[in-house]
Amino acid sequence: MVESRMPWPTFHLTISGSVVALYAAVVSTLTGVVQISNHFRDRANIKVTVQHQMEIYGDPRYKGKTLTLVNVVNTGRRPVTITTVGAYRVHPHNAFVLTDCNPALPHELTEGKRLSAILPSSDMDFSTIDYWHASDAIGNSYNCRAASRYAHYLSAYKWRRELRRNRRKKLSHET
Repeated sequence: MVESRMPWPTFHLTISGSVVALYAAVVSTLTGVVQISNHFRDRANIKVTVQHQMEIYGDPRYKGKTLTLVNVVNTGRRPVTITTVGAYRVHPHNAFVLTDCNPALPHELTEGKRLSAILPSSDMDFSTIDYWHASDAIGNSYNCRAASRYAHYLSAYKWRRELRRNRRKKLSHET
């Protein structure tokens, strides 16, 4: 007995170049979006916050003192080494650096870790603070503004004007 086999049906599918180009454009766009989101998700993200009128119990150095705490937190995924914490003040006051930090500086902040700098509140006039500042080992700056934009603008304007005046004086004395 001879079995007769039925031939398989053949299908012909024609894909135009436009369809392939459209598919490639969609896939490459999605890949680009994923790569950009990974870049922003995986980078270091440092937040600087300030808390006034705080007290520390159990440490005899700060007994009966109110403190200002400057917290530096890494909310990103990349580790960052913080080298300085301090503040810039409005013109003509000088900037300052906080040395009483826990843990001691320089310190590497990994994902979700925090560093606290302590400043006794009685030692400082906080109305002169332009912004609180933390910097890392490669020179990036992270700020928390304290002064209004108007006060910041006036301070920067006065500082630049004084810098130009000093340059002119120096040039006139050299000639």
